[in-house]
Order: sequence, then structure tokens, then C-alpha cells
Amino acid sequence: MLPTISTVIIEDEPSAVKRLTKELKRLGDIQFDIVTSIDSVAGAIDWFDGSKKVDLVFMDIQLSDGLSFEIFKNTSIPSPVIFTTAYDEYALQAFKVNSLDYLLKPINPPDLRNAIDRFLALHDNFSRETYMDQLVRLANEFRPQTYRSSFLVAFKQKMVLVNVEDVAYIYVKERGVFLKKKDETEHVIDFFLDQLEKQLDPSLFYRANRQYLVARSAIAEIEPYFTGRLLLIVKPGPPSPVIISKEKASHFKRWADY
Repeated sequence: MLPTISTVIIEDEPSAVKRLTKELKRLGDIQFDIVTSIDSVAGAIDWFDGSKKVDLVFMDIQLSDGLSFEIFKNTSIPSPVIFTTAYDEYALQAFKVNSLDYLLKPINPPDLRNAIDRFLALHDNFSRETYMDQLVRLANEFRPQTYRSSFLVAFKQKMVLVNVEDVAYIYVKERGVFLKKKDETEHVIDFFLDQLEKQLDPSLFYRANRQYLVARSAIAEIEPYFTGRLLLIVKPGPPSPVIISKEKASHFKRWADY
């Protein structure tokens, strides 16, 4: 008989709940009993205040009504927690310090498998008091990463602000870096793509290759390309093809489907 793990998913995006549920079911040697899904801080507090207990909790950091760390400040969670988040590794050093587990979105199935294996290794020797102390300490220490919201650029002998939501893509051309707006206006900017990749929200922008950093909202179509690569049809049209390598194709598809 397969071992059964009861779990609750705290996540405010229905598509993310569906995707995580699907990936958990694919772990054929373990059966998951998903008791419920909760989409808010307030809802989670009410649920755990009702003395509900499960074996494992999956929890997104950013919920519809605030950061999930507020849950730990207002109620007790008597179960191990695996966080799911779009924040990058640099924003998650506190997790490593406190020995907590997390999964970066889009969730990679092997990473999920490793997280479950770590949970199983922890389960028999789980100390609720020690773990809750860690969670409360993390809730008090964590500061979410903030992302760039605009660019100050030169335009007709003036300086203007370009909001990030108006950016279609940023690309390298002839040893310069250019910002292309959705209205086809183009500006030279004084940044490297490596810098901008860390400054822009990774759920909204994807580093397609060494030349392009593309906004999700600018991607019109995705076409199969030679030797397992992908071709992005981007609007407005880029000066050269935007190609995802074979090695990055799977990761890109997970990102695009999130």
C-alpha cells in the first residue's frame, strides 16, 4: 500500500494549485491527500485556528492579501512547510539560514521530488516547537525583494520615465543595450542584461538568451525551431530572431505556462 501524505496548498492562483496537484500525482510511489487549498492569509489563519492538522503544507509567499509569513505571526502551524515562490535565490538566503525548504516557480519536477524526500527524512524526527521557532524568526526577518518599476531614459533632449509594463524587450545591439517599448519607441539604456535580469520581476521577464530579455506580455507566439530550439514571435518585431536554446526550452515552457 502506498504511503499517504495529507497536505494543504496555500496559493492564490488556481492554475498554480492545479499544476502543483498534477505534479504531486505524478510521484507514483507516494499518494497525496490534498485536504484543501486556501488562497489568502486570512483564510489560512482561520483554517489553522480551527485546529486543523496535516502532514505537510505547500505555501506561496505572496498571497492575495499579503505575505504568507503573516500567518505564522497569527496562528500556529503544526506541520512542516515547503514554500513555493517566484523570488530568486538572492532573496531567499534567510531560508537557508533557518534550514527551511522552498521551490522556485516554475516548479521543476526533480526539485519537487527532492523536497518531498527531504520532508520524509525529516518527518520521523520532526520537532514542532523548534520548527515553529524557525518559522516565526523567518517571518520577522524576511524582506521581499522589490523589482524595478521604471526606467529614466533620454528622449529628444529631455529625460522621460518609461514604466516597466510598457517595455516589450531589452536587447544588445552593436555593443549597446536598447529598450524597446510596446509602441515601438526605442531608447538606449546604460545597463547590462545581467544587471537587469536581477532588477526585473522574473515572473514578467524572461532571459531568452545572451541578447534578449523579453516581457511575457510581448510574446505573441512560440514556434518550434531547428534542433529542439524555440522561436519567440515578439511584438513589436525584434531586429533579429529571439531563440530559446534546446537546453532552456523546458524551463521556458514551464515559465510560460505559469
